[in-house]
Amino acid sequence: MRAMLQCLATVVGILAAELSAHWPAGTGASSAIREMLIGAWELVSTEDVLTDGTRRPYPYAGPHGKGYLIYTADGHMCAQLMNPDRPRWKDPDHPTDAEKVSALDGFVAYCGRYEVDETQSVIYHLPETAWIPRYVGTRQRRPYVLQGDLLTFADRINDEPGVASYTITWRKVKPNK
Repeated sequence: MRAMLQCLATVVGILAAELSAHWPAGTGASSAIREMLIGAWELVSTEDVLTDGTRRPYPYAGPHGKGYLIYTADGHMCAQLMNPDRPRWKDPDHPTDAEKVSALDGFVAYCGRYEVDETQSVIYHLPETAWIPRYVGTRQRRPYVLQGDLLTFADRINDEPGVASYTITWRKVKPNK
């Protein structure tokens, strides 16, 4: 029995060494940053810096934005941001086309998998569902800074006319006791 356990321990050690040698850096399940990300994050603030130097809240969230970002241990994520100041529908069961457009202009959401590259301080969101159709199947780069219970994404923007960069800050939601 002892010989069998030693053999099993050796096999497990070899497999672990093989896996760690071939697992992409920063994406392993035991990644320290990944462990800190797991859970729910509440939106604190958003800001776009325009190419002319002016600043504004992220358009989908508005100045009083609400939102959640959730990371799971099995590698899935979901993000939702909304402008709580968007107009309510006069008839909740039968909104007008203009009311529908207004509601969508104040909301963005996507879900899928995520990867963490600790060496580059980047989280990649890999949307499988999204309010914005062009997000599905993309690799959304989120350079991050994690300080205590605050997670901040900040990056330059090259594909949105008039916008130079963005910053989005999230606060880790404390579990209810």
